[in-house]
Amino acid sequence: MAEKPANPKLWEMIIAQARAKYSTYPNPAASHWVRERYTQSGGRFTDTNSPIEITKKLNEKQFAKLQKERGTKKDAKDVKRKKDKGGKKSDTK
Repeated sequence: MAEKPANPKLWEMIIAQARAKYSTYPNPAASHWVRERYTQSGGRFTDTNSPIEITKKLNEKQFAKLQKERGTKKDAKDVKRKKDKGGKKSDTK
């Protein structure tokens, strides 16, 4: 799960403090200090794995299965298959 800071200004301010405190940044100790200091200052993290990004990674079969489970619109291939099977509306009155 990837996380990003919800308050970028606070995050950048604390990173600047870490660069002044530690001789080399980034390093594991400094990164840990930044994260701890950020959360102590009231900062929070947001999850970057949104449903849209996750579904982009799925292959077509998994994506179609997910759409059926959610009851969302069908993809263009399903619509094309129905038309090929004779699902066209007739123009006769």
